[in-house]
Amino acid sequence: MDSTMNPEKTARKRRLPWRRILLLPVVLLLAVAAYFIESRSGWSDLYRAAGVSLDAPDADLLAQTSTTVTVLDVGQGDAVLIGQDGAYCLIDTGPSDAKGDLVRDLQLAGISKLDYLVLTHPHADHTGGAREVLRNFAVGQLLVPPWDAQASGETADWPRGLFDLAAEQGTDVITAEDGTVYPLGSGTLTVLQGGESELYDTDDSSAHVNNASLCTLFEAGNFRYLSTGDAESAAEQRLVDRYGKALHATLFKAGHHGSSTSSTEALLQVVQPQAVAISCGLNNDYGHPHARALQRLTDAGAEIYRTDTMGTITFTWQNDTLSAASADTLDAAA
Repeated sequence: MDSTMNPEKTARKRRLPWRRILLLPVVLLLAVAAYFIESRSGWSDLYRAAGVSLDAPDADLLAQTSTTVTVLDVGQGDAVLIGQDGAYCLIDTGPSDAKGDLVRDLQLAGISKLDYLVLTHPHADHTGGAREVLRNFAVGQLLVPPWDAQASGETADWPRGLFDLAAEQGTDVITAEDGTVYPLGSGTLTVLQGGESELYDTDDSSAHVNNASLCTLFEAGNFRYLSTGDAESAAEQRLVDRYGKALHATLFKAGHHGSSTSSTEALLQVVQPQAVAISCGLNNDYGHPHARALQRLTDAGAEIYRTDTMGTITFTWQNDTLSAASADTLDAAA
């Protein structure tokens, strides 16, 4: 007699193999992804297999070159990766709408660890990807300028929960002090200025946060890279008054995305850069880079490189020669 048969149990037993079959493609997909990631060109192959268009640093170029500065194309914002002897520092993280691309590009570049994440000032086009970077990469130190939104009369502040997330991820949060030197491979990153309260006092309220930008100088051998965030004329003049010709740099990232109120003649006279990188979005609403700023850069004799027309640009320093490579070009900057 078949009275021991339970139709519900029988149905469940018949459905179970189908669940296992449905899991099979997922397991295979994870295995394929793991293979790509572990292989030499890992993330690049994986993204190409998924049909994703790539505009990322060349992982081989970064791995084979001691000194590199990569200006990442994050649209209307800033994100610059400095590499020295396999150690890396990321200055700013672009806007929020580019955070996925930023993480992808860093992965494609072969980055798994950042010695430093530097945020120049609390504007969204510089901090939008900060939390995503902390979640996806091991970050040694998060370096920020002193910032007092109330004193500045501004509502801008750091992304919500940023410092708590850094603590959770084991990242030290450091408030920058002028003159502090941070080692990066055989090179150094020096804090020049940032966050000075006297620079909050300006007739142009939009310049409050910009003039509080952390300004840094990276040096490796004879190579020097100057970064001034969104610093405008008042903060630039303060730099000139304090450091003069000691600001000389091989490579300079134009202040405030090529704004007319940055990259002043006074600063360029002492920096005298061989090359200038401008990070801005194509056909952006601000008119960056401004014609007056471009003319000043041209008059200074600098080669000009722009992310809006070239995409991500990697500068390399070898045998005292500066070169620039983008997805489409490989040109000598000097």
